[in-house]
Amino acid sequence: MSEPSVDLELATANGPFTGLAWPQPGAPRVLCLHGWLDNAASFAPLAPFLDSLDLVAVDLAGHGRSRHRPKGAHYYFMDNLWDVEVMLDALEWENCSLLGHSMGGALACVFSAMAPERIDRLIVLDGLGPVSASAAMTLPRLRKSRESVRKARGKLREFPDVAAAVTARRAVAADLSEEAATLLCERSLEPHEDHFRWRTDPRLNWHSPSLLMEAQVLQILAAIKAPVLSITSDPLPRWVDKEIAQARLQVMRQCHSHSLSGHHHFHMDVPGEISPLIHDFMHRTETTDVPSQA
Repeated sequence: MSEPSVDLELATANGPFTGLAWPQPGAPRVLCLHGWLDNAASFAPLAPFLDSLDLVAVDLAGHGRSRHRPKGAHYYFMDNLWDVEVMLDALEWENCSLLGHSMGGALACVFSAMAPERIDRLIVLDGLGPVSASAAMTLPRLRKSRESVRKARGKLREFPDVAAAVTARRAVAADLSEEAATLLCERSLEPHEDHFRWRTDPRLNWHSPSLLMEAQVLQILAAIKAPVLSITSDPLPRWVDKEIAQARLQVMRQCHSHSLSGHHHFHMDVPGEISPLIHDFMHRTETTDVPSQA
């Protein structure tokens, strides 16, 4: 099993970012990207099972212990792409593999297509490409975004203790076990006077004014050159259409896909079930252009 995590702070061209690392010098390097409103602790249960890899899990901007974006800025999906680039520069990793969950998986997919020379392999957990929308949703999306900004609260909720925050987190993410929610909440909370409050930036709840169309997402996925391992939960998350998910798999050049009975945060609750898949994929010497499904 790997050593305990090491706290990490990256000084980047976009400002400082925090994270957790499980160093294994000389092993394949993997940058881990968490889901929306999660943080680097999302990968803490999985890391001990991947002791053949040199792992770094970051807190994306506004999440966990990382900085908030400057006043007037926002947290739309594409903004994170530039942060991934400078994180790799700060780590002095010319290239590496990406492991992403949910939003982090979608981000890893787009970055892999945008900067193929920097990505060796791609592992996606319930996040094969970003959420898309039809042209008919353009105006409703713009209006929803405007409303979310104008009605935004100045701060997030406060709690008397960590347990209360865990209960609140599980109320909006029913799939989270108490243990997983506790890991995430402990990293996302800060003590203040006689209570706890979220470190998370409230602006993360603003709706993006636009989403890619599905044809654009397919073009991005088809451009990924790195071998891909896609692991999805069964049933799929409510925001994932089964037909769209299948179509996305079909356009990938080198994609090995697996479905796991469970829920969206399966990597936290049953890490031992997916770690052999990740290990075999990362140490595979040959890949195929024909998608394989299991």
